Amino acid sequence: MANEKEIIQRKRTVLVVEDNEMNREILCELLSDDYEVLEAEDGSVGLAQLDAHSGEIALVLLDVYMPNCDGFEFLERKRQDPRFDTVPVIMMTASNTVDDEIRCLELGASDFITKPYNVEVMKNRMKSLIRLRESSTMLGRLETDSLTGLYSKEFFYHTLEEVLRANPDEHYDLVCSDVENFRTLNDRYGTAQCDSFLRAVADDLTDRIPGLLFGGRIGADVYAFLLRHYEGSWSGILTPEGEETRYAKFVVKYGIFANVDTSLPPAAICDRATLALGKIKKKFGVRVAWFDDEMRNLQLREHQIEENMETALSERQFVVYYQPKHDLHTDSTGGAEALVRWIHPELGFVSPGQFIPIFERNGFITSLDFFIWEEVCRELRRCIDAGLPVVPVSINASRMDFDVPDLAGEIAALANKYGLDHSLLHVELTESMYSDNPGKIEKTLEDLHNNGFHIELDDFGSGYSSLTSLNTLALDVMKVDMSLIRQAAATGDYSILRFCSLLADNLRLKTVVEGVETAEQVAALKVLGCDYIQGYYFSKPLPPKEFEEYLVAHSAKEVKA
Repeated sequence: MANEKEIIQRKRTVLVVEDNEMNREILCELLSDDYEVLEAEDGSVGLAQLDAHSGEIALVLLDVYMPNCDGFEFLERKRQDPRFDTVPVIMMTASNTVDDEIRCLELGASDFITKPYNVEVMKNRMKSLIRLRESSTMLGRLETDSLTGLYSKEFFYHTLEEVLRANPDEHYDLVCSDVENFRTLNDRYGTAQCDSFLRAVADDLTDRIPGLLFGGRIGADVYAFLLRHYEGSWSGILTPEGEETRYAKFVVKYGIFANVDTSLPPAAICDRATLALGKIKKKFGVRVAWFDDEMRNLQLREHQIEENMETALSERQFVVYYQPKHDLHTDSTGGAEALVRWIHPELGFVSPGQFIPIFERNGFITSLDFFIWEEVCRELRRCIDAGLPVVPVSINASRMDFDVPDLAGEIAALANKYGLDHSLLHVELTESMYSDNPGKIEKTLEDLHNNGFHIELDDFGSGYSSLTSLNTLALDVMKVDMSLIRQAAATGDYSILRFCSLLADNLRLKTVVEGVETAEQVAALKVLGCDYIQGYYFSKPLPPKEFEEYLVAHSAKEVKA
């Protein structure tokens, strides 16, 4: 991995701030063989150059006496900005006044030379100061990861930035690797065995990646490698024959950002490769993915969503829709589920499938959830005051909602603000949320239950289902995932749904079956003794006004408010 040293050799950039045009031109000419030279005719222009080339300028040569903004003012203003604090400054003056030299040094100047100056002496002073600054900066970084021998994350990012800045027209690829389910493997097989595996993977990839320049460990089990652009097939390189046998317990997956955009910062480049990795997580047999135009568009869309989310909330662009739950015993509407829709003035309808996962990642989901809670409370109060029928409404709780210190108290305060019976509000959670932090979830649900709110377990039967959660959580309703009704309709076998109904009945839970679309499914579920059904057979999600009209037409009686 020595090739990167050849690439990052480049001229350092220096800034010459001198008001005398002839002196400035001569000095720039003398330095141009060794440095990239920027120039400024006074301190104000020099500060603007420093700002425009932040991170590039290695040293400043600064005249003391200049019009508009002299050297003293330049130093004063420079040291107020932490970005430039470590950039060395050599003062230049025709004056031999000791007071000037002392003042400049007090303001942060690194050295002081008088005119006429000896060019060779000045160049050596410059070289020493630049070397001293860069050595000092490097001491602040741990260059090598002690486990793998790859660069540390910080040094990898630093070197990547240096290489791309020095070679903006070159073509590079960035490869990120990730071990599937590494945390679980670490718990199961122990740190020593997993560390040994991580070292072996680092060694193997370093040996076999073509055109490799350098690599770094940027996460516990995540590596990143920069290489010259490779046009060949990756299949035999990243997933060679025999690797699965050698590492039977471990699966390594790879994301590739080909033809890296050299204008991007290092973290953004690595993010694109890991975004490709995310595309194949949990996909059996798929080991390599590329960042492509589709993913770039998704990333741009995600950025657009995050830029607009706070404005959307303040401008009430989010609208709550209500999907009815049909009571099979009374043949009327017995409840509803609140579902959020985003209607953007320019983007139009934004799918919940797009914005909900983003909000769950960035934490905005809790703000949105409380907005939904209040919208539901406001709608229920409006219906009661207008003499319209009301039914209990369930609201989906997000995992992050349970990090709110007193979630039950917060929701109770909202219900009380609108004078609502707490039984009109149901809280929905998924089993996967329970598995994240069972102790905290159990305590919060108990508090909610004690406050009179009903609890619904959503998506029962989808993937992993824990019977323990049914027996330990303070639940009132089991919502059966739509995948079970679809499977039953396709096979004609309703035995799993029959079991769900019997199980709920024994646990004294009401059942809601989601995704019901045909009269045959309704008839079968009625025979099985299910309580409520939800799906397009009865109604799609409706905006508030249409839902109110639906309730008037399909409600047997008002629910106590």
